[in-house]
Amino acid sequence: MNLETLIAPTDLRDYAKDQGWILVKEAAKDRLYVMTNPSFERRQLVFPMDTTAPDYSEAVMLVVDKLSAIEGRSQQAVFKSLVEVRDDGIAFRVTTPRPDERSLPLAFACSMVTGAQQLLLASACTVLKPQAHHPRLSRTEAQQFLETAKFRHTQPGSFVLNVSCPVQGLDVQAPLLPDEVEAPFVRRTTLTLRRSLRDLVTSIETDSLDELIATSRKGDGAVVSSNLCEALTRFEDESLKNSVEIGITWAACIPRPAGEPRISVVRIQHDYFARIEEVRRELRSKEQHLEDVFPGTVERLDGEMGQDGKRSGEVILSLLSPDGEQVRVRANLDAQQYEQADKAHMTDGAYVKVTGKLHPGRQPRQLSDIKSFELMLK
Repeated sequence: MNLETLIAPTDLRDYAKDQGWILVKEAAKDRLYVMTNPSFERRQLVFPMDTTAPDYSEAVMLVVDKLSAIEGRSQQAVFKSLVEVRDDGIAFRVTTPRPDERSLPLAFACSMVTGAQQLLLASACTVLKPQAHHPRLSRTEAQQFLETAKFRHTQPGSFVLNVSCPVQGLDVQAPLLPDEVEAPFVRRTTLTLRRSLRDLVTSIETDSLDELIATSRKGDGAVVSSNLCEALTRFEDESLKNSVEIGITWAACIPRPAGEPRISVVRIQHDYFARIEEVRRELRSKEQHLEDVFPGTVERLDGEMGQDGKRSGEVILSLLSPDGEQVRVRANLDAQQYEQADKAHMTDGAYVKVTGKLHPGRQPRQLSDIKSFELMLK
């Protein structure tokens, strides 16, 4: 392991400071970081300020070993925290009531990744302009923020999706929250996500969704949007009856938000998803049917054979809406349309072009009044 490039001395220092260690500044003249902790009076952390020091790797390993023993965590867990010291991390942990469940449906795993992206975009747009519904999540600043986010290694414990956001990876001017005047845009976005999740879950548990919806509809100062609610519904799989825990860890290189623990966790139980969908609908009460031409792909074929020997019936499509959102939809096709769908499903790189009416609601949404269904090849 190349510690010289993996862990910077300042990152190790910042992590230790976040854990309560105090820097002995007099040691700087010897090009050393020396740190003490009032809770461990007989222990010190000592490591070089220069990665070129001959014993840098050895010193870092010794510090990691000490921290591992003191914190009661594995060395691997400490290394993970050190590597992500400049990132706000978001972990999505899926749990199911089935103790023997050792896998997730692939389509659900893809839905989780899409949901994570949409959560970040919705939170970034809320930082830029709080409102109950964001007509588009394609604002330049929000897209730039998403591009800085990284997919991290998974971790033990059910099914975990890890995302990290470099806290100083984006320089954007945006309306500032009154208690976070100096916080970078990425930190404000992560904090907005945390507040949105907390307010939503608290409102469900205290039976005060009407108040939450009324506040969100006012727009100014609202942190819960229909977009955020829709993103959360992507973390539910009806067949699994799953719950999801969303844990946020704060980058140690800047001060932690006031009142927040090192890891902030919000649990969304399975029965909460139906309530979240209700909030989504209420915050987008003016949502109408959308009649248009939609390009997309065929994800699943569920038709049945008719007496004429031809298949027809339900298919699942992934369509691109006019505002650039990828939407899973359910449609019933006649035999001729189903034949085109089957060809698209079995042909590498094939797309379809569908003209119909897209209904509002939870994904997969309903597509009706299909006027045309065409196969498109690259």
